[in-house]
Amino acid sequence: MSTSSFESLNFDEFSLENPVNSSAGRRSRLVYLSRDSPHFAKVEDLFNKGWRHGKKARPHVQGIFKILWPDSGLEPYLQYREQVQARIRARNEAGNEKFLFHGTNRACLLGESSRNILLCGLKECYLCSILRASFDVKKCGSKNAFKRFGHGIYTSACSSKADDYSCNLSQDACLRTLLVNRVVVGRPYKRYRNAPDLVKPPDGFDSVSSSLFDSHLLTSSQVTGEIGWDLNHEETVCYTNDAVRPAYLIVYGHKPKDSPKPGFKTLMSMLFKTPLVS
Repeated sequence: MSTSSFESLNFDEFSLENPVNSSAGRRSRLVYLSRDSPHFAKVEDLFNKGWRHGKKARPHVQGIFKILWPDSGLEPYLQYREQVQARIRARNEAGNEKFLFHGTNRACLLGESSRNILLCGLKECYLCSILRASFDVKKCGSKNAFKRFGHGIYTSACSSKADDYSCNLSQDACLRTLLVNRVVVGRPYKRYRNAPDLVKPPDGFDSVSSSLFDSHLLTSSQVTGEIGWDLNHEETVCYTNDAVRPAYLIVYGHKPKDSPKPGFKTLMSMLFKTPLVS
């Protein structure tokens, strides 16, 4: 890697080596964002505007974590984005990179509070697996057998659609989680019908993606599902691992209300299992 590319890598917004991402000399893969952070406002707005299922009440965003990557995880993504940009010359000069949602299984309590930032090692926790090593096309379909646009990595601008795939396996979890991902959409191929046998987009395209995207939301190595006969909410599918990197973890839902603390008489009654006379 050249010196110039090394410098751009370290100054990427999501680089673990970027000095702005260190806190008091400490570095963590997950950084909790305060509510007054402009990044918090941007991601929360993306989540709220993407909640398009009218019959699903939009939940409250409880917390947002920024996801940082070491050089080994970030460099392949940035190199792929540069290659796509050189080919399509996107206006945003970033290979038509967009922020899109993905929901998956969480078996631990990652994100339940600002202190829960350690990744677990449970095999059934797909969330921590993705955060540890990003997405793997080979694992496509391990959760859902039906693949509308074939064997790829599925994301959506519709947060309420991604929510359909978010699942808590721990009974102690009170909140839900979604990943917000950097996705190099490139030149998307649009479809109205299911195409479950796809393993890559047609020649000259980079992805399969949806028509509801603004022009600045689209990138390459994906397939775009056009809203139509077989699809009522957009999807974007990538067929290469280096086209996607998780950027933020959104924690949302309604926290259970704290039970009122028992009064003195109630507490004594509980301790001695004897009702107290008023």
